[in-house]
Amino acid sequence: MVGKKSTLGGMYDHFLHIAPRYRELRTTDLGPVLFITHKLQNLPNIRAADIGCGAGRYSLKLVQHLGEKCHLFCLDNNREMLRHLNQHFIKNNIVNFTPIRSDSHKIPLQTDSLDCVMSFNAVHHFSLQNFLKESSRVLKNNGKLFIYTRLRDQNAKTIWGTHFPSFDKKETRLYELDELKSAFEKDPNLNINSVQFFEHHRVYPLEKLVEQAKNHHYSTFKFYKKHEFREALHRFVQNILNHYDDLDKISWKDQNTLLVIENKQ
Repeated sequence: MVGKKSTLGGMYDHFLHIAPRYRELRTTDLGPVLFITHKLQNLPNIRAADIGCGAGRYSLKLVQHLGEKCHLFCLDNNREMLRHLNQHFIKNNIVNFTPIRSDSHKIPLQTDSLDCVMSFNAVHHFSLQNFLKESSRVLKNNGKLFIYTRLRDQNAKTIWGTHFPSFDKKETRLYELDELKSAFEKDPNLNINSVQFFEHHRVYPLEKLVEQAKNHHYSTFKFYKKHEFREALHRFVQNILNHYDDLDKISWKDQNTLLVIENKQ
């Protein structure tokens, strides 16, 4: 129990530290946003929640695409992430949102009050069964839950899983698809409507990749000890040098999964 609390505290401090630069260090995928927007387009008004919203990378794009008919509740347990989200929304003249500091397993919104709940690249930080239970509670009948994530096998195929030593082994929090499906089978109200797979072509210079790693743009890097990380980063650079000729155009394909779930009460 002590170890778990220590890990959670370390993750909180990590996101507290990285909040000012999080949006520029991470890549935001437009594909799932467009997919969700299309799924919700026939609703005249939308009350939605983005759980584990961070600094609002996906939250902002969702509100921009859904327009004024949507009011988005942006939930995260990290105060600095929410502060930067708030500033970012105001800078972009977005007012139809409410930032809320909250854990994923205790959503402070009314029962049967939301048309949809969303989570982007965050579900592996949650207590999954408690998150699903709370999502089911706050969703209206026929409301939708969208979970965008990277599966364990997809993580192993990224530039980091392929070339950064032990990256895929350090990251034990991610799920496989059958594990997620099993979790939904335990909740009688939540039924998987569809599973969508996205493939994203990335092209980055080596300099940018090193910058991302040094700034721990993935929380996975927090599982390395300092000397271990330095050695792994050195070997990562060597691996890139051995596999790519143009160091200004390191290319690979990232894969992600979007689960579309319906709430049937």
